[in-house]
Amino acid sequence: MIGRVSSTPPRPKRLREDFGLDAAWLAARIEASPIILGVGTGLPAFERTILHERPDQFAVILFHPADGVRRVVEVQLGDADQEQLARALQHWEDERVRLPRVEHRVAIAAERIPDDVAQSASRIQAHVPLEVVELHAEKTGNIVAVHGEPVTLPHLDGGPSEAES
Repeated sequence: MIGRVSSTPPRPKRLREDFGLDAAWLAARIEASPIILGVGTGLPAFERTILHERPDQFAVILFHPADGVRRVVEVQLGDADQEQLARALQHWEDERVRLPRVEHRVAIAAERIPDDVAQSASRIQAHVPLEVVELHAEKTGNIVAVHGEPVTLPHLDGGPSEAES
């Protein structure tokens, strides 16, 4: 008997649901190797973590020595949402006030970027240096690896945004 081939792509693996891992685990991986987030270019240096009340959310501050840019990355397990965008922008503004002579950029990272968040991010990106990253987890043996992939945002007229094309 020949097996059927599914035309439906497999559901992306989730850290909590599929591997039993939490945001603290992810924050520790990012602190050890911030390049897994996939923001900016080069090798970012970890500065600090900003913890939130909800256990599935946190932010990290990264510094890219090659270009002198600090990045505020708001990280969330599961789906991104509008509140995550708002938190990211608030952290970005706070850091710009704290260190006004340093260039700052902002990013959100989540396991899935819903269409409404991508559209909002596209509108924000017209005014703010915003990156959007989708986190992907894979397990090989007993090792879980996470990496971030930049998301191509829709352009305000429906096509890919200029920053992503």
